[in-house]
Amino acid sequence: MSKNVYATAVNSILTSITKDPGSGRLSSFEFKKPGSNIYDGRAGIVDIFYNANGLVRASLFIRQHGHAYLKYLSVEDISSLVQRFVKDNYWYIAEDTFARRFSGSYSGQVSEQSIHRLAEALALSELFVPNNELTLFPLVPIQVKTDFEGEIFFLIRSTSLESIKLPGSFNAADIKSECFPPLVHWKGRIEAPASWLGVRSPNSKVSSKLKAAILGAVALAPQPHYRHLFSGRNTFGGRCTISASNATVAFGDSHAPQLMHDIVIRSEDHNWLNKLADKLVSERKEIRREIKALEYFYLAWPYGPSERFPVLCMTLDAIFGSICHATAAVIDGVQNVLGSRIDRVRLRDLMELRASVIHGGAPDVYDSSKYRRYYKLYEADPIHDLELVVSECLRRLVFGADFVEQADPNAEIIKKAQDAGHLPRTLQRSTILNSTGHA
Repeated sequence: MSKNVYATAVNSILTSITKDPGSGRLSSFEFKKPGSNIYDGRAGIVDIFYNANGLVRASLFIRQHGHAYLKYLSVEDISSLVQRFVKDNYWYIAEDTFARRFSGSYSGQVSEQSIHRLAEALALSELFVPNNELTLFPLVPIQVKTDFEGEIFFLIRSTSLESIKLPGSFNAADIKSECFPPLVHWKGRIEAPASWLGVRSPNSKVSSKLKAAILGAVALAPQPHYRHLFSGRNTFGGRCTISASNATVAFGDSHAPQLMHDIVIRSEDHNWLNKLADKLVSERKEIRREIKALEYFYLAWPYGPSERFPVLCMTLDAIFGSICHATAAVIDGVQNVLGSRIDRVRLRDLMELRASVIHGGAPDVYDSSKYRRYYKLYEADPIHDLELVVSECLRRLVFGADFVEQADPNAEIIKKAQDAGHLPRTLQRSTILNSTGHA
């Protein structure tokens, strides 16, 4: 990257800083020479003020030219990283600014030599060359029979965490694999996960975004009628982020819904998991659209049918949508992926219901006259049909033939009931997909 980028970024940061009280957001901190130990007495305390608009401009410039992970963060998050950079590296401009009287921004007070030193520090900072942290997400309704370990993420059994390479000075002796939080010296609340999702990225918020895409892919695995079959079992969530020097813990909601039947990751799932790992780091526009669609699919997972419908519509828009011809683009995109497996007339009727909900015709899909019309025409639930279309498009487009759908967890029970005459041999139901195998 051109040295001019770092110098321009530094000048933009300095333009946002002033010493004038009341001119912006106060930041008060102690500064020392970068890399000096805590016993080094050469330090000072400084008060600076950030102009809000100037800080936003500097953050946007760095977001555009900095490391790719910054695109996952808000401008406020990046502004916080910028302020941390200034705090950690104020030493380089202290000679020109500390204990000196002047008004206006720092940009006119700092020498070219100091700007050069600060630009060199910026080029090596977490904004441009970050170190990866490891964020661990405990999973309850997802079991792992065969561990998957990729470069950017892993899905492993609850007992396998101690074998994972950890950042910095952390090692297996610091880890209690079958507990959340998985820290030997943790004294607070403890839960027992069924498995671990680990994501390596420079920031826990980035890891949470990647988690959504990964678990959106995992949500494709159950057969449709099991994906939203929930129980009342106790679940929990949270994260443990391990960096080179410390670990932070937060409890929260479960990362997957309270499924009646666990999703099970086996060795046959590793092909599509490897394909997903490659796509997560791709910068190709069409691949980024696929990843965003998986995030939407994940967001829809825990919702009830009516709440799920608009999010599933957004999932299709993420893959196929066009600003000028949204409905036509979605219909053509679905048809191109599914071909003869889908009836185009029925798909168009389904997309008209989508347009009604998305464009303000009905705040709830049940309120739409097109919902009643669709049910009457096809004797089928349009929400269920939409999910069949979305999930099949995602499987084919993102993973191709590599994706393995989970077996029916109740197959033996169903067969026994059919053999005893308690259930018909085949369940006849109208479905939008031809030869789908299930509905």
